[in-house]
Amino acid sequence: MTTITEALVLEHSVLCQMFDQIERVLVGSQSTQEVKSLAAVVEGMLSSHGEIETNLAYSVMDHVLAERRTLHHLHQDHHELDGNFARIHRAKDPAKALRLLKKALAATREHFRREEQSVFPVMQEILQPETLRALGSQWRK
Repeated sequence: MTTITEALVLEHSVLCQMFDQIERVLVGSQSTQEVKSLAAVVEGMLSSHGEIETNLAYSVMDHVLAERRTLHHLHQDHHELDGNFARIHRAKDPAKALRLLKKALAATREHFRREEQSVFPVMQEILQPETLRALGSQWRK
């Protein structure tokens, strides 16, 4: 049975593979609109992923993560990521839009790495295995 942390790591992996494909597609892109469209796809997927993390994983861990100041860092990361994507949508120059999208994808990968190294181990330490599996079951639904 999959735990919530295993499920979220799997989602991170899939999203990072998607980022790799997007970066391959964008090589030599001359269209600002193409970059913005792909950024919008990434934003939609990250939004869904973020809702799952917040509603299933972080809601049961708010007090512990807040005590360790991890929650503040996660919210700060999300704010910075949102700002990166907003700048992409304001860009007029395709090269600038592409550079900003690559920066946003790299920042997202780094955010995932931080979650996997600092948040998920805390979850596994604090929550009972049954709780982790129950949250993993909810994730599957």
